Amino acid sequence: MNETPKKKITPIRVLRRLLLALGLFLLCIIVSVTLPYAFNHPDVSEDFRNWVESADFTNTAPGADRVRLITDNQEALEERIRLISQAEERIIYVTFDFRPDNSGQDVLALLLNAAERGVEVEILIDGMTAYDQLGNTAYFQALAAQPNAEIRHYNAPNFFRPLEVHGRMHDKYVIVDEDFYLLGGRNTYDYFLGSYPTEHPSQDLEVLVWNTAGDDTQGSMAELLDYFGKVWSLETTKPWCDDEALLTRSHVREAAATLAQRYDWLEETYPDAFTAPEDGSDTVEAGAIHLLSNPTCTTVKEPQVLYALTCLLAQGTEEVFIETPYAVCNDVMYDSLTQIARSVPSVTMLVNSVESGDNLMASSDYLRSKGDVIDTGISLWEYSGSLSSHGKCAVIDNDIAILGSFNWDMRAAYLDTELMLVIPSEEFARELKDYELELLTQSLQCVDESRYEVTDGVALPEMGLGKTVLLSILQVLTAPMRYLL
Repeated sequence: MNETPKKKITPIRVLRRLLLALGLFLLCIIVSVTLPYAFNHPDVSEDFRNWVESADFTNTAPGADRVRLITDNQEALEERIRLISQAEERIIYVTFDFRPDNSGQDVLALLLNAAERGVEVEILIDGMTAYDQLGNTAYFQALAAQPNAEIRHYNAPNFFRPLEVHGRMHDKYVIVDEDFYLLGGRNTYDYFLGSYPTEHPSQDLEVLVWNTAGDDTQGSMAELLDYFGKVWSLETTKPWCDDEALLTRSHVREAAATLAQRYDWLEETYPDAFTAPEDGSDTVEAGAIHLLSNPTCTTVKEPQVLYALTCLLAQGTEEVFIETPYAVCNDVMYDSLTQIARSVPSVTMLVNSVESGDNLMASSDYLRSKGDVIDTGISLWEYSGSLSSHGKCAVIDNDIAILGSFNWDMRAAYLDTELMLVIPSEEFARELKDYELELLTQSLQCVDESRYEVTDGVALPEMGLGKTVLLSILQVLTAPMRYLL
């Protein structure tokens, strides 16, 4: 009997098998962290529907809160300098993205100085961006090593928990001494803070809220502190580099010294921010402010912010303005916009043009789905100014303003933590509306997928060949997983 000769095992054959095994492993990872999210878009619970129905979002009778709109990046940096430098007891600093560039070092220097003078400092950062940006950066280590400071991150990436890997914390707010807080869409780096030279400067929005009651039991401060406590104490919110021994390392001591020098420079550069206390000047009266938030779990979430916004905006009697950097919608979100458009006589949505926007993934999807947005019946405008617009807000008629972190995309609806403040205040709503109307003077109204109404003095910015080609490629690549954008 003839025996079939065995194939000789060669290094090439071993390498091929290893590469095949690695490829299959990577394919399993990709499928496990993408495919489950394609079909899991839950509805909100009956309890949440009842809460929205029973909540009084339109009470404009003056309450404990007063508010001020902040639209300028330099003003946003100086307000952080003022609040943090004069904090006496506690600072809560929450952000989606925190980078050690110029404005990031400014904030780190302020927080380090506060911790050194005895203020309790709690920093909360999204886990994915913490992994990407913090790394072993000595500036963050110098702060984390301080006894009065603690850095935690929400849901660090773990591919062995594929159903949680896309749960991100998109919140951005700063609380100081239970007296003031800032909340909006600004991340902590040069795109959004200060006037430092940067590749993609963005304009953004946030609101300063003054809790005139001065304690944590009244006004919207109580809601925000309660929300922060829930996220801070989650099992998936972990400490980062909580080790005082880091201060024995030379590079960490050098980083701390550099931040101390930067604090001195800030005092010389912005003397008014350090000497003139935040006293609530230029704030205006607000009614009972409500905080809208998504569930804090790291798995797919009920779209609670989306549902509440839809109900609120559909109650407009005259007009609604919506600003979002981009729109990436599923059928539920298109239905929401259709419902709003049918209920309110005038509905305007402002998004970045793909030429102005700096989010290539979202822009590539917008090129494909722009017609679907127009078909909802809203009036769609594209911002065509020199800066990318990062604001997320809405104005209902002339008396309710809504502002925070929620983009009109599926990630914000189903995957991320999100916060929006509902502010019943005629004066504040009028100021926000004026800001939106000014943006419209730098925008073009869409007639259909390719045509625009003529606006004097406004033209689409030029888009380079490289960006054009890249967007065309991304249109194809992102289509199967647009629900993650």
